[in-house]
Amino acid sequence: MAQQYDIVYPPQGRVTFEGGLNNKFPRTVIQDNESPDTLNIVYTNGAAETRGGTSKLNTTSIGSFAGDGLYTRHDNTGTETMVVFAGTYMWQLTGSTTFTTVPSATSVFTAGVRVATTEYENKMFIGNGFITPRKYDGTYFTRHGVPAPTATATVVTGAAGAVPIGDWVYVYTYVNSASVEGNVSPVAATFTVAASSVVSLTAIGVAPQSHGVSSRRVYRATTTAGPFKLVGTIADNTTTTFTDTTGTATTNAPTDNGEPPNYSTIVSFQNRLFCNDAANPNYVWYSESLEPYTFGALNFLPIGDASFDLVRGLAVYNNGILVQCENALYLIYMASTTPTDWSVIKLLSQYGSKSPFGSFLYDNKCMVPAMQNSKFAGFAAVMNQAVTSERSALTTSIASSDRTSDKIEPDVLLIQQAYASRISSFVFKNKAYVAVPYGVSATDNSRAYVFDFSRSSISGQEFSWEPVTGITPSQFTAYGGNLYYLDAAATGFVNQMETTSYSDNGTAINSYLWTKEFSGLPGHENLQKDFRKVKLLVDLIGAYYMSLTYRTDSDSGSGTTVQVSLDPGSALWGTLTWGAGLWGAGKAQQEITVYLGQATGKRIQFQFSNQNSAGQRFKVHGLNFTYNIKGKR
Repeated sequence: MAQQYDIVYPPQGRVTFEGGLNNKFPRTVIQDNESPDTLNIVYTNGAAETRGGTSKLNTTSIGSFAGDGLYTRHDNTGTETMVVFAGTYMWQLTGSTTFTTVPSATSVFTAGVRVATTEYENKMFIGNGFITPRKYDGTYFTRHGVPAPTATATVVTGAAGAVPIGDWVYVYTYVNSASVEGNVSPVAATFTVAASSVVSLTAIGVAPQSHGVSSRRVYRATTTAGPFKLVGTIADNTTTTFTDTTGTATTNAPTDNGEPPNYSTIVSFQNRLFCNDAANPNYVWYSESLEPYTFGALNFLPIGDASFDLVRGLAVYNNGILVQCENALYLIYMASTTPTDWSVIKLLSQYGSKSPFGSFLYDNKCMVPAMQNSKFAGFAAVMNQAVTSERSALTTSIASSDRTSDKIEPDVLLIQQAYASRISSFVFKNKAYVAVPYGVSATDNSRAYVFDFSRSSISGQEFSWEPVTGITPSQFTAYGGNLYYLDAAATGFVNQMETTSYSDNGTAINSYLWTKEFSGLPGHENLQKDFRKVKLLVDLIGAYYMSLTYRTDSDSGSGTTVQVSLDPGSALWGTLTWGAGLWGAGKAQQEITVYLGQATGKRIQFQFSNQNSAGQRFKVHGLNFTYNIKGKR
């Protein structure tokens, strides 16, 4: 066969690298822009670069506590409060670097039990499945619901007045600062009024501070069965007496203002709160409309079953609530805001989920950590295809793990299913950060993956996966426009991500990317080649080097490594492409040519690395390489 020289691949442009990790399929057959082995990389418009660093937010540890929850509370003034749950405490960020315990939230929680929250009406609603649910408005930490009083008032006679002749019984209620009241107290003993009188009550119960009660209301009726009518309000939570001077009363007492159950997952949607129930694990409860504090006795939907298919997670998805049971997924589809118009639909899916903190929304889909036959199966995307006018005709489908995490299946199989409930996800700047318990010895989140769905038109791919090591995130949150994570290890620190330090609190980030194994132009796959040179378009970002390594024919060894200067004021001697590159200081980018020496074979593979050095990074926009054909071998 005649010799063929100076063949360039690709023949036009460059190979870009935004395809992310694909370690399921052989490195010879994956897409040109994918990587069979990569770590701590982010992708920007086709370029691959070292991820940003991390740094401690709090200068002093809150203690040797593993993280059980990290959230940001918002109010309608734009004020944010970062909140941490760790140990048995709830902490809030005071100033810029210091956490202090939230008053009344000391020794409330259980170390190691994750805490769920949602926001509504400037309040954060909080539960972990064991504690009585709470709410937090930035100042007060009190009961989520309004409990019914347990003390019975005592009724005594008074002077002549307006209370009509007859037999009377009295009850009272607690009222919170939002003017919402709970159910009534036990009924006081019947009191007979022989002549129009003033009736006095004593021993009226005072609610504990944790109940969040700001006033109480007093009602009376002619029988213990009611109906009870409002006769007055005690405008505090300290007074234990009340005098009834009311003649005719008309306003009824509440009869179904129950408290929420103990919940471990909760969301806000359509001016209601939806939560699970630790005592009845196949119930999804919902609050009254426009009123998040009370839950009627029948405000629940049975979903799954109470033994095998328990409700583990909830997510707002399109016009309903996605209910994640351990072995199946359900949608509470809401044709209107009226519960009688709601339908519970079991999705056409082979998956369930037991990761209440792991789901996230992207591109009109909802990603969930998926369980199949009690085994962790990867990440699956729920996509609602169509909704017709008839609720019963709702059609849904779920993409299998082949459409989401199939490319990283070897990594997925190392996620510990026994701790899948710890998986936590957060979307920030069109990327999802997913923390997972990775490795055979993992009992908590030990690494993260970045699911990048902000795909450019360069590749046309829908998403990419990239593993992130060197961090152990319990949970993520956005605060002040930055991304943070709470350490799952017992360090007591919150860390800011994506800093420009390019180190993890001073520790080097091991950042590298292996390309696929290239065989050249179509038809050249089985031809022996002399690989002559490679051209890289790189950012010149520091007075240090990145490593370029190359190897041929599926070699698993260390390969041949060349140092590439990233100094914006210099270039490697002999590597500048005259007429293409720029000479002189202050360059932002440069196309660098590296000659490959005795690189001979049918296929070639490249690696870029920051040399695992603290404070160093690289950014490669693409490459092309040149080879000569030697002939068939």
